[in-house]
Amino acid sequence: LLNIYRSDERPVRPEEVTEKTITTTLQGLNVIREQGKGLMEFVESYRKLTRMPKPERKYFKVIDLYSRVQLLTGSLEKGRHTEILFHPENSDLQIFADENLISLVLLNLIKNAVEANEKNPGCIINIFTGDGPDGKPEICVSDNGPGISKENLEEIFIPFFTTREKGSGIGLS
Repeated sequence: LLNIYRSDERPVRPEEVTEKTITTTLQGLNVIREQGKGLMEFVESYRKLTRMPKPERKYFKVIDLYSRVQLLTGSLEKGRHTEILFHPENSDLQIFADENLISLVLLNLIKNAVEANEKNPGCIINIFTGDGPDGKPEICVSDNGPGISKENLEEIFIPFFTTREKGSGIGLS
């Protein structure tokens, strides 16, 4: 959102603000509010129980999830040539899940892919959704980077496991 209101390191003038800018800002602020609320609930649950919060599942459209995650990934520090592409197979596809937790998982998967590809000048991160082989909705995140080592593959969902020096290990767990 800060980038929308800055141009060449100066604040944009009021006459430069368009209706699209206002709409994007309102969407962004709503996502920040919802994500912040979800994060606070997540952290509070960890503090109280040191285990995952009980998911609050509901049906929601994957396309809305994409919009939310796209806004959130806009703030990631990514390489100049990093592309994050969203591919909804079906714009009406709905999933029954906790939207806040799924947003956190997707954001962390994308963040991990960006970090793992920091030396990959042509990094492409793809997020696909559609029906899986069993007919149930599926979300897949892939990139053209080095991949997860075989010894770490079984560990990535264990709380507090990390391979990063400054990582917390709570992102995927």
